[in-house]
Amino acid sequence: MTSFYVRERGAHGQERFFATEHTRGPWSNDHQHGGPPMALMARALLNTPSRVDADGQSLDPPMQLTRLSVELLRPVPIAAPLEVVTEVLASGRRVHRLAAALVSGDEQLAVGVGVRIRVQELDLPAGADGSARFEAPPPPERGRLHQFEFFQHAVGYHTATEVRILDGEPGSGHVRAWMRPRMPLLADEATTALERVMLCADAGHGIGRALDGKRWNFINPDTSVHLWRVPAGEWVGMDAQVAAGSMGVGLGNTQLFDAHGRIGAVLQGEVIQPR
Repeated sequence: MTSFYVRERGAHGQERFFATEHTRGPWSNDHQHGGPPMALMARALLNTPSRVDADGQSLDPPMQLTRLSVELLRPVPIAAPLEVVTEVLASGRRVHRLAAALVSGDEQLAVGVGVRIRVQELDLPAGADGSARFEAPPPPERGRLHQFEFFQHAVGYHTATEVRILDGEPGSGHVRAWMRPRMPLLADEATTALERVMLCADAGHGIGRALDGKRWNFINPDTSVHLWRVPAGEWVGMDAQVAAGSMGVGLGNTQLFDAHGRIGAVLQGEVIQPR
């Protein structure tokens, strides 16, 4: 089975990740799209305990990663092995704050800060989840198949994912679409709902792009994802709106959905320049 990464475990359980060609991004054939590295960082932050017992087992209550803000410090190479290093910044009974760094050797490629909140069943009043205000979009089968046309290589992130546009035209600055990965994040592990949404979330400003990707670069140096629940099902819905400024700065704002309604939002800055 193909995947975004292949994992190798060291003698002491540490993990190293080797990217496949399916991580390849649009701006260079040698560098990764932002989605797969973000998913690796989210996986690590969710699985890093703040407290452990004598046997190394987590003492944390059930938690959900509700925010991940990532700074992409430099392009992430496809050829270099990767590791994710995490640190617990603060942990209370209800909220944990953690940091993650994506590294290759001594080089730091991306850093992120995540927030985890404890989860528990609550009997909330009807409508508190916003379902009446944020209806789910039509199902994926109602959309038309779309493939990003501005990638330089025949194989990459654009062929490892499936996009179905419901309405709007790429390049117009506003598109509604469904997206899903065609393969798992790791070859030897089932992809979680959180990893799936992170694999897709970084593509929001590309789906809703305001410019022609064949004429313009619009590279995002940062991405911030907020979730109030993880998505149900394999598809991630996006209502993506992007504004491009004449000074070379843009902003992407994407609302995230699943088949039951809205699940969160993504904000992304853009560095814009002629291609």
